Amino acid sequence: MSSILHTVSSTIQSLSAGAWRPQSNNAPPNGALSSATMSSNALFERILVLNVPLPDAHRALLAEHSKNITHIPSARTPGSVPDEAYRKADVIYGFPIGLESWAQVPSLKFVQLDSAGADSVVRGKMWHEERAEKVVMATVAGIHMAPISQHFIMTTLALFHHLQEQILVAQVDKRWGKDTEFGGQLFVQELKGKTVGVLGYGHIGRECARLSAAFGAKVLAATSDGQQKPQTGYVEDGMGDPDGNIPEAWYSTKDEEAFKEFLSKCDVLLLALPSTGATHHILSSATIGYLPSHAIIVNIGRGDAVDTDALLEALDEKKLAGAALDVVEGEPLADGHPLFGRKDVLITPHLSGRTTMYLERSIHIFAENLRRLREGQQVWNQVDYKRGY
Repeated sequence: MSSILHTVSSTIQSLSAGAWRPQSNNAPPNGALSSATMSSNALFERILVLNVPLPDAHRALLAEHSKNITHIPSARTPGSVPDEAYRKADVIYGFPIGLESWAQVPSLKFVQLDSAGADSVVRGKMWHEERAEKVVMATVAGIHMAPISQHFIMTTLALFHHLQEQILVAQVDKRWGKDTEFGGQLFVQELKGKTVGVLGYGHIGRECARLSAAFGAKVLAATSDGQQKPQTGYVEDGMGDPDGNIPEAWYSTKDEEAFKEFLSKCDVLLLALPSTGATHHILSSATIGYLPSHAIIVNIGRGDAVDTDALLEALDEKKLAGAALDVVEGEPLADGHPLFGRKDVLITPHLSGRTTMYLERSIHIFAENLRRLREGQQVWNQVDYKRGY
């Protein structure tokens, strides 16, 4: 995070320069309070900022929406947030550590998470109680579109070029490599002409699709219902797939035959999924078997979407050509784990989204959502407690 902190105040001016644009509003999640019903245009009573840096420029943005701002920069363990701080807050920004009951937050109206996912929060029992319907929660989904889509392209091309093997020869052996070590005289695969299957067509999936298409790849999309939908929530100009027109075909993961067909056509499979009951081990020994043996998978969503044992078996038996994993089950992996040290696997320690622009984008999303709430508009990235995202 230290590299991020150096840029905290570098681009505040871009907030008013048209660098961000709203997409069509999210529909209110089933069973959750619509943010549009909260309008009074009055200031919020108290904003509680947890575990997020709050430089003066960011504080000034929040001061437009509340005269009282409590900042606790290092609340890392349950009990580290004073009871009074939770009791007085009607807005929370950051990760609500130690929040387990509505008795702690009698005035709460809005929670703005500083993460793109909500699964680690909404698994809590309180978010499935009746009181939750009166509280709006939002994520900063869309904040990772640029860095993680770059990571997807980078790791895909690295596998296609056997780049990790070439780097090892140069850095570890300190010698000039030979083509025979990397696949022969002609070994580089091209993204042009390949079929990229995007499993989970949200913010990141859409931007990965856009970049893949720019490289000349054919794109397919798979979602729970398989229906083409417009992009919603926070998106930067020129990014993503606003109307869902990039994929040549859409498939439903709930339709076994459709999902099988989708996987069978993939040269590259991108997993950009949240962690839910429906996505757990969506790539299993059975479904991995539907992929062509020359296919590679790239997981930048949640680690539990892939059955690790099934993945290792498929790689060992050459039923899969390779994998790039920024997320895995049971993070961090134990030293000496079988996924380490393989030429056909690229592992990065869940850092693909650590952009130096993170805090700037996050505070902008939060400030914009405060404005929207006060004016009775739908917030960006509202969480559906039942779906978990």
